[in-house]
Amino acid sequence: MRRASGLAGGLLALSLVLTGCGDGGNSVSAQARDGNQEGYVSGDGTVEQLAPDERTMTIELEGEAITGADADSGEVALEAWSSTQARGEVLVINVWGSWCPPCVAEVPDLKAAHAHFEETGDPVQFIGVNDRDSASAALAFERRHEMPYPSLADDGGKTLLQLQGMANPRPSTLILDREGRLAARVAGQVDDATLQGLVEDVLAS
Repeated sequence: MRRASGLAGGLLALSLVLTGCGDGGNSVSAQARDGNQEGYVSGDGTVEQLAPDERTMTIELEGEAITGADADSGEVALEAWSSTQARGEVLVINVWGSWCPPCVAEVPDLKAAHAHFEETGDPVQFIGVNDRDSASAALAFERRHEMPYPSLADDGGKTLLQLQGMANPRPSTLILDREGRLAARVAGQVDDATLQGLVEDVLAS
């Protein structure tokens, strides 16, 4: 289901509802306005966008990216990563776990969207944030599905706290603008067309 385009009029809460549940007032704008960062309790596929003048939440994310495994020891190789490396670019953050069926189901769409922006040359970065897998299990998942971008290893929830309650369901996808501000999110499984459209809107804003 294709999301409506454009950012006019501030927050556009678009219901790509898979379960028929509402957001119960847990919108991006409501949380940014009143400080309530409870987030979603279930991923119903809702898509939300913020106009540039509504983007009051800056997200700074850092952790250890899974880069491979040592050829001799087999230990997972980790490298420090920070969202500050993506300033000046649009950053797509996908929170996932190998134990989560919708996370697995959306992999082809994430890969397609990533490939699209690689082809266009637009300033867009992707980063995954793993939840509850060991680093070795997360690496095995990434290799099995030939993921084209890295993920941050689970660190007991520290990286998730940095997302300020905006990524509670699994999966969740956040889009930060060039200044690191939250510009859009999908609370639940995302599809290629929706993700491309959201990123394109942020690029144009």
